[in-house]
Amino acid sequence: MNSSHSIWNENPVVYLTIKRFYSAIATVIYPFAHYCVLTKMTVEWLSNAFLIDIIDFQPSVMIRVDGYLNKIFDAVFLYKVYIFIEAISSTSALILFTSRLLMIVNMYRSFISCRRITCEAFIYLVVILFGLWSIPTTIWQIPDQQSAKMKIMESDVFYPDCLWSPISIAVSGTDSESEDIVSIITLVNWVSIGIAILVSAKVAFLMLAKRMVNESEATKKMHKKFNQRTIFQALLYLSFACIPFSVLYITILFNVRIPGLTYFIDFFSENHPTACAVSLFLYYDPYQNYLLETVRWKKRVYPDKQSTMMGDKSTFVILRN
Repeated sequence: MNSSHSIWNENPVVYLTIKRFYSAIATVIYPFAHYCVLTKMTVEWLSNAFLIDIIDFQPSVMIRVDGYLNKIFDAVFLYKVYIFIEAISSTSALILFTSRLLMIVNMYRSFISCRRITCEAFIYLVVILFGLWSIPTTIWQIPDQQSAKMKIMESDVFYPDCLWSPISIAVSGTDSESEDIVSIITLVNWVSIGIAILVSAKVAFLMLAKRMVNESEATKKMHKKFNQRTIFQALLYLSFACIPFSVLYITILFNVRIPGLTYFIDFFSENHPTACAVSLFLYYDPYQNYLLETVRWKKRVYPDKQSTMMGDKSTFVILRN
């Protein structure tokens, strides 16, 4: 007689094998990414793909902490580290995106006033709070594992067979109120970020367009291309971070199970750093040329130092920081 309460494929061998193989290949691009981006991108990728690999049993509150570190550290501790890394990485991306928007807004404002400094400092403070406020609320919701798992066995119709595994943890209380609180908090956070980055990118470009009335066509074309890259980065963050986690917590909130959704959430959420790194080499000429020269697909050219720095100064400043 089958006494299993699980409705998931808890050990998707084919999927995990393909994911590990893909992750090993994708890791190769990160040494090149260090040429122009923050180290946090690589830290986030290594954490998600190899060290702390979270598997969600959607729409259950149970998760499993896979990865190479689960044999060394406690699963609850690793989950807290995962929450911290994700929040820090997301906040770093938001800060970088904000600095890009402010650069667009200030492109024709060379004078730095106290009012401008104060406004920008306040904007950065709001962005930081926006990205980090979920850390204490999410960690605070983690229940005592022994009692939470007992309640899951008593009240839940479905739960993973690995319930009592030391690497499986309940991320919130099993009562509907606790689940709803965590789901609503996380959902509001991701949806708000997604809306904010798209709206702010559009507003920044509209403000810039009003100041380009007397500019040449070449300058207007350059600014348009600059804005398109900014919008593209916003869409990457929306597609690989906001949407997957929003969908996950909507299903938990309404207790809806969609077969195969776990794979979609897992793959997209883990590959946000990779999508950002790949976009650098697809849409930014200096880094694309660097990559082609490094792999010997393009003959190395040594242009004048001063003209090189002037040619793409804005892109260098944004991505270097």
